Amino acid sequence: MIAKEARVTSKGQVTIPKEIRERLELDAGTEIEFVLDDEGQITVHRKRSTMAELHALRDRLADHDIDLDEMRAASKRAWADQAGFES
Repeated sequence: MIAKEARVTSKGQVTIPKEIRERLELDAGTEIEFVLDDEGQITVHRKRSTMAELHALRDRLADHDIDLDEMRAASKRAWADQAGFES
């Protein structure tokens, strides 16, 4: 675990400590996400692109014995049923 301190500027900006930037592989322009829980704890994550999230989901599904083509067909049928179309 890494614990570092930072100061909020008058503009509300915070410089992420170098060791944390390096660990998260954050470069200028990298999007990050702040999550504030009910207890006031903030978690900072490197924001993943939608494609990266889809690839991660595909990889997780590949770890299971799931027929992706059948899952895709079932999803299309469910959407068609919900929309009132015949599948």
